[in-house]
Amino acid sequence: MAAGAPAATGGATERETRGPTELEIPDATTHETQGGTASIEYIAHAAFIIRSPGGAELLIDPYAGAVWLGYDFPPDLTPDAIVITHPHYDHDGGRFRGQQTWWDEDVTIIDAPGRHEVADITVLGIEGKHADPYGMEFGQRNTIMIVDVAGMRLAHIGDNGPLTTEIVREMGQVDVLMLPIDGDEHILSNEAVEAAIAAVRPRILVPMHYRIPELESSPDSPSDLGEIEPWLEGRDNVMRLDTNQIVLSRETLPPEPTIMTFRHSPAVQPARARQHP
Repeated sequence: MAAGAPAATGGATERETRGPTELEIPDATTHETQGGTASIEYIAHAAFIIRSPGGAELLIDPYAGAVWLGYDFPPDLTPDAIVITHPHYDHDGGRFRGQQTWWDEDVTIIDAPGRHEVADITVLGIEGKHADPYGMEFGQRNTIMIVDVAGMRLAHIGDNGPLTTEIVREMGQVDVLMLPIDGDEHILSNEAVEAAIAAVRPRILVPMHYRIPELESSPDSPSDLGEIEPWLEGRDNVMRLDTNQIVLSRETLPPEPTIMTFRHSPAVQPARARQHP
């Protein structure tokens, strides 16, 4: 791994932060502040809500409740826009497979490459390719979603395969990278994960798309999806948050590359019954 990336070592530095969190790290950046703070709220799996300084909300990759995953999607969310990286049921609420979706018909859907504006948030979709061997039923479409908010750049890669040089160039300087990582290498191999971190060099790495054991009914479900702890073991600068949300600004970005894991939303509950895809 390149210098500056969160690395596996024998003497890991681990920090646990409790409660809704605002990082307060002096001299974290010399960049001028643009637009105050933004929040990141983790739902579960690969689903996040991004809130802007003006109060706009983006929901990224909502999963279909109790399909493959053993837990429900929380009700009563009212985002201004829904961002979908690709049409798998654990990222598009089951829309592609014809399931009834929970959101209003008039909500803005962003599911393609290009530039999109939602109030004081800009979303840039970059054409990618779903990791092999999955997604053949929809041509392995996957759009890497770049979110510019409060003077920061967040990147959610969905289920993209190894990042190419061209994709990394289009992504630009990323502050927060949301990357599918799990102990069973379901989407990306460990080598592809390390290469992505070294190439993108985010200030904060947020692992996603891993098994959450307390929400699953059996140790072998969902199939072929590992937990995050085996990958985290022995790594430097790991911040395990005891909350599902954090407030960030350019000034409070950590001075060193940091791996940050969230609790799942307390609104997410184990499902009474699971559907098989």
